[in-house]
Amino acid sequence: MPSDVLQADLQHSHFNPTDFSNAGICNAESSSLTALADAYFAAYPPGIAAGTLAEAQAEMGGTFAHEFGQLVENACFVALHQDTPIGAIFVVEVSIWDEDLAGPFIIDLFVDPQHQGHGLGRILITAAMAACKKNGANTLSLRISEGTSGSALALYKRLGFRELP
Repeated sequence: MPSDVLQADLQHSHFNPTDFSNAGICNAESSSLTALADAYFAAYPPGIAAGTLAEAQAEMGGTFAHEFGQLVENACFVALHQDTPIGAIFVVEVSIWDEDLAGPFIIDLFVDPQHQGHGLGRILITAAMAACKKNGANTLSLRISEGTSGSALALYKRLGFRELP
């Protein structure tokens, strides 16, 4: 298993799921595809994710078309500001990149830089963790890469994500 995969034990992780409706969090819907692509494109440094807005739109379309795995619909959330998507988390049933990795997998987590630092990433992750746990999953995994910020990595660790042995 690659060392860039982190996994949280949902049965023993200490996360505090909250009432997400008051935080502007809702289940993801493909109807907000263009606005999601805008936030996705803004969230990553150039060259890390999509190179152009058109590529970002194609990736969001691919996400909803299950090109990166079957979405766990009730574990995919969008953060809204004035009814506009500013961040999201997408979880698939299993990683399409790691055959030996069981359980749900976060394929994307992003927050528009103008809205970072306000706890939205934490809310999105804990919402996904709570949904996956409610679905009966024991673990939730994700992959870190060169585009993963130090603050994101620290957040993952605070929420119980650890490198696989």
